[in-house]
Amino acid sequence: MSNEPERNVFLIINQQITPLIKDVTSFGRLLDNDVVLQDESISRHHAEICSEDGKYILIDKNSTSGTFVNGRRIARCVLNSGDLISLATLQIMFVNNNSKIADHSALATNNLVLKSNRKGDPDGA
Repeated sequence: MSNEPERNVFLIINQQITPLIKDVTSFGRLLDNDVVLQDESISRHHAEICSEDGKYILIDKNSTSGTFVNGRRIARCVLNSGDLISLATLQIMFVNNNSKIADHSALATNNLVLKSNRKGDPDGA
């Protein structure tokens, strides 16, 4: 068994799940990339995702057609779960199930106070 913590971080590319299990994952047309993308609009070494201190960072490798996150061209960008990455015409969804977003949402929900509008209810109008 590995000492490395389980990572629940992955990409959805063309309806296929691609786990991010390395500290650096490269994308491009050439076979030496971790994720080979057979599309002429993708550069030979287009981009990479690096894991640093629990964050995932997308870095454009001087690609011809650019790297975009949620429609914005980037050179380097910290990814959040649900971000839509575009490499040329290819769209990729970034998913991080290790994210603390779900924990914060549950905490916020526990603090909600619901008020009733029924007559006769002490909190109602």
